[in-house]
Amino acid sequence: MRKRPDDSERQIPVSSVAAFRRNDQHEPPSDRELIRRTLDGDGNAFGILVERFQRKIYRVAFAIVRDETEADTITQDTFVQAYTNLGKFEGRAELETWLTRIAINRSRDHLRRRRFISLFTGSNEEDESELTIEPVDERPDPERIFMASQLRAAIGRAEQLLSAQQKVIFRLRHYENLALEEIAEHLGLRAGTVRAHLFRAIHKIRKELAGWRAQGNESHEDALQ
Repeated sequence: MRKRPDDSERQIPVSSVAAFRRNDQHEPPSDRELIRRTLDGDGNAFGILVERFQRKIYRVAFAIVRDETEADTITQDTFVQAYTNLGKFEGRAELETWLTRIAINRSRDHLRRRRFISLFTGSNEEDESELTIEPVDERPDPERIFMASQLRAAIGRAEQLLSAQQKVIFRLRHYENLALEEIAEHLGLRAGTVRAHLFRAIHKIRKELAGWRAQGNESHEDALQ
């Protein structure tokens, strides 16, 4: 007669093991759960939100202001403002979208403040010394690096011809690589309006770069004569 296994010898069904493992692994709390906990007085909950989104917010800020120190400041200011106004967050949009919108507005304020200061200091909004690029390889061609640096500087100068709105849209599209629909949502504009601003911005920059290339070719030809 076959012996009946006692409770210690019985095997747990595979389905039960899988369920146990799923329950044992804690899912990360959702944004809305962390918001609720923050409003209930849990200070650690907002810290999790900061860790979750700070890199994205920094990238957006840096894409607009093109300065690491200012981008850091904007990132901090964004989360301070979000924490202060968290009770007003209605949840109509995702938290990430709301934070990004705050960061964009803060970045635009910095651009306006920088332009206002430049009126009295006489300095350009973009310092050419900050427009250098890192070489792609370990032994780059000196002439190629020089031309790339000059091109970056020319783009920086060309951006000064853009309106504040065009500059923000151009930088979010080409530096942060956001889709037009995302930019429109963050700025509260229609996608067609964003597309029109971007078109005008690119047209102005291409026109300025065309003049820069012509000037560069003339200088090169003079050096060969």
